[in-house]
Amino acid sequence: MRAVESVVVGMATFRRPDLLAALLPRVIDQIEHASAVLDPAPRFRVLVVDNDPDASGRSTAAALDDPRITYVVEPQPGISSARNRLLDEAAGSDVLILLDDDETPHEGWLVHHLSTYREHDADAVCGPVHAVFEGGEDPWIAASGYYLGQRRTGVGTGTVIRRAATNNLLLDMRRVRELGLRFDARFGLTGGEDSLFTGQLTAAGGRIVVCAEAVVDDLVPAARNTRRFNLSRRFAQASSHVRVDRELAGSLRSRLGVTARWAAIGAGQILKGLMLAGFGRATRDLGRRAPGESRVASGLGVLAGCLGIRSMSYGRPRRKWRRR
Repeated sequence: MRAVESVVVGMATFRRPDLLAALLPRVIDQIEHASAVLDPAPRFRVLVVDNDPDASGRSTAAALDDPRITYVVEPQPGISSARNRLLDEAAGSDVLILLDDDETPHEGWLVHHLSTYREHDADAVCGPVHAVFEGGEDPWIAASGYYLGQRRTGVGTGTVIRRAATNNLLLDMRRVRELGLRFDARFGLTGGEDSLFTGQLTAAGGRIVVCAEAVVDDLVPAARNTRRFNLSRRFAQASSHVRVDRELAGSLRSRLGVTARWAAIGAGQILKGLMLAGFGRATRDLGRRAPGESRVASGLGVLAGCLGIRSMSYGRPRRKWRRR
């Protein structure tokens, strides 16, 4: 069983001080619980990387007046820049556990992560993410099944996976340092940087395992709880997924093969999606229409990824960029 002496719980944030104010006390509670339960207990630290050059989260972090909380500003825009700063600030630790600023960890979340890491000889541990909808889930969203995959229902603790998101992820920092892994800046405004990072980890022989008990709730605000937003997100994620696969393929020949395979998959998704959505509209069956429309959006995103077209999911309005 691996010894763990130092643990950093890290989060990137951008102009969401209210959400940060709700999360930080919960993380401190998790640390208090873990310190009481684990024997020996590691040293814990909380790391907040603010991607806002105006440091909008500084007063929120300072209000807790807890020496275990470190707050830094990363002015370079993009989620990759923020997450690389997390890696840099946590470079001397044994373990870095990442979560998003709009999440709420369940009871025992931190202990479950560390116990799974120790017991399964993992290089990374991924936990389920449960969507919690502001004002209730939109019927189209529910029918599409978009958020069900993040729950990892039926996937038991210790299951090995190839890739993972960073919104509920433990990283063995010794392994990260050994492999020289970084979040690719080319994916900083599009998303997909976490899939590429974890894909590079497993390609180098690393092991990512699931911890079914390390659950976080993810707040879905009303603005994102819409058909329009989720179709756009399907497109962007599909495009990024193809770009990640092409990047991991390596040689030009392999990349061409990956592109051809995905082009066929994308065309098939569009055709099947149009048929399903059309039937759903004709019969007024949302259970068919929503998945069909989602499949069309994914297929279009796949084709966009094959052509190298990027969707700037993490882009900022021009006026904010000018302020830099």
